[in-house]
Amino acid sequence: MKTCIYCGLDKQDNDFSDEHIWPDALGGDFLPTFWRTDHVCGACNNMSGVFVDGAFIKSFFVTSARSHDALDYLNPEKPTGILPLSYLGVIQNIPVQDGEVADFWVCAPGANIIHFRKASEEVTWNAYAGGDPRRQSKRSKAGRVIVALTSAEPYWIDTALSSVKHHFSKADKFVTNLELPRKAKHFRNLDATDLQQAADLQFIKAFEANTVRGKGLHNHIAIALGADSRFMAKLALAIGYKLFGVRFLKSPSGLNLRKAFREANPEKRKQIPIRGSGFLTSGDHNDIGHMLRWPGGWCLLLLRLSDRLSLVVQPPSGRSLIIQITDDPEFFDKLGAEYRDGVAWLTVPPVAKAVGPISLPEYLAHQHGPHAHPELRNLEALRNQRDRLPPTGIPKKPKT
Repeated sequence: MKTCIYCGLDKQDNDFSDEHIWPDALGGDFLPTFWRTDHVCGACNNMSGVFVDGAFIKSFFVTSARSHDALDYLNPEKPTGILPLSYLGVIQNIPVQDGEVADFWVCAPGANIIHFRKASEEVTWNAYAGGDPRRQSKRSKAGRVIVALTSAEPYWIDTALSSVKHHFSKADKFVTNLELPRKAKHFRNLDATDLQQAADLQFIKAFEANTVRGKGLHNHIAIALGADSRFMAKLALAIGYKLFGVRFLKSPSGLNLRKAFREANPEKRKQIPIRGSGFLTSGDHNDIGHMLRWPGGWCLLLLRLSDRLSLVVQPPSGRSLIIQITDDPEFFDKLGAEYRDGVAWLTVPPVAKAVGPISLPEYLAHQHGPHAHPELRNLEALRNQRDRLPPTGIPKKPKT
């Protein structure tokens, strides 16, 4: 028998499974074992993966952050890279078939992407980019993807198609313009003699006509308020356990973090006494964000400031997310002196690599000072100058 971190129940050992504290979709696979645990039961692991990690990963803020600076890691010589797609919402001003919605995605700079899928029956999934993520794993429910290539350059065609294939692995995939490369085996041209494909083609023509006329698109993006705070509570709860053991789970900090993690209602969650800041709230330490930011990477920092231990998450773009793990002095005796300076980890999903733990002074000295850290220098060497990438052939919009 052992205790589940997330629900607090004692269960048989075979009820437990491997849990990525930091999600593998955001580079958790490349972090050391500190960011994984086998003290989470299968039920909690599944719940967290869909409703906590999933809500965070599929939020508008994180889908935007994941694509930020991803171009820096493409190989200029070979079009083998995969770019995260940027989510721009559900298209409102072009009619779709009954029971369906059309999501608009972009693969910069290579393609505009329309994903036709069944409309979500539950309001919960409206705030997930692309709807219910469980549907994407089933070919019969993954929908149809229409790709309009925006660059005729072979490098960017290959990059866009590889990225779409990776993101929509189970969906039916079509291209509306340009001749498909021979190796694009998972894509087809739209067939106007097929009723379904003909309807999709009419949608694409309306989409393009709106662009030509300058009418643009009216898109709807739903934002799940509090998805970031619930996710951060999960991280803080698991990290507190990793640092302090079962005793932390029974402490006031541990109990409040578990309540916040398990409470699905954001209004009720606000009543739970935890301290932190998210994407839409200001915090005391957001000025640290510009010092921590790594292009295309997620920086995770544990920092003890006087009487509190906090976790700082710095996305590739945007503001920092911060949560207090504990302010209970009884735990600080077990905490190493290195946490006064700060302990950092960095994971960079585009190159499947991570660095850490390293001290915050070492990290900052590499970023802004005269001393290069060997592992960070090696990671930095994987970044390329964007001007080395092949030209897209897309005319630049004049500045207004």
